[in-house]
Amino acid sequence: MNIEVPDSLVGAPRVALNPSTSSIHDPDRARALGFRGAAVGGNLHLDIFAPLLVEAYGQAWFETGALSLYFLNIVIAGEPVQAVVERPTPPGAQTRIHARSPRDPALRICEGTASLGDHSRSELSARDLKTCDASALRLLKGVTPGQSLGEAEMTLTWKEQEALIESGVNNEPMDWYRGASPWGGSIASVGGTAALMYRLLTGDGVRHHHDRISPHIGDASAMFGAFEIVYQRGPVFLDRPYRVEGRVVGVGESPKTEYLWWDAAASDETGAVVARMRHLFRLIKASSPLYGDLQGAPVSARAEKGAVR
Repeated sequence: MNIEVPDSLVGAPRVALNPSTSSIHDPDRARALGFRGAAVGGNLHLDIFAPLLVEAYGQAWFETGALSLYFLNIVIAGEPVQAVVERPTPPGAQTRIHARSPRDPALRICEGTASLGDHSRSELSARDLKTCDASALRLLKGVTPGQSLGEAEMTLTWKEQEALIESGVNNEPMDWYRGASPWGGSIASVGGTAALMYRLLTGDGVRHHHDRISPHIGDASAMFGAFEIVYQRGPVFLDRPYRVEGRVVGVGESPKTEYLWWDAAASDETGAVVARMRHLFRLIKASSPLYGDLQGAPVSARAEKGAVR
């Protein structure tokens, strides 16, 4: 049973929505794979923490702060979510955070840590990645730790972020995302910062770059299982190009998925790393012809959860 720490910072309930209707974000496709409906990407829950973390740590959180989250349960489009941040004790220390269902506060969507400056004990840093011998894999066949996932110039535009705010997909907008900020221009949201880096693999919604990982993935459906965003020399600005590089940390499998842990870094025009990311990228076996023996078999309620099983 989860017990909420007294005097925690609690955000207002926010409705989770999808910007995409493809793959597991399509209701019919999602149900065919065993989900209750159109699944909302885990990246879309990152922004609900930002105002609480600024309250806890000040604006410095966007400069040298981090959040590190492991996903436990899927949210379906239209369902509410709510962020909870335990007040750092002492001030500035690492703390616990989670997102929950406001309808059932005991139901946690994700949980992890937030920190400022020192992120060495973050949720994902301390987690056993449960990797395996890559020779047993089909979708990720031949993928090995240390493998480069390439690099590319990426830019998150003001227009793109504004569209997400206007549509309600970014369901916790801050004034700094739309106008002037303490650092001058408009900044990328936490979810936008994640998108700047994970698009190295997932593309822009029109095309994907899964071939950066493995030529065997094809059109297999994917889901996000964990995110760690670290601002090393933040914030990330809108309409500014960054060089994004990625590298494999480990690969593994569960009964229903194959998964990739990978790290990314975004550097500015001087070559300095501005932000880093650790990401858990899951591929659903039943969505691939490489697992013909599983096709048509729904993802179980247990496997639907973010935990590696």
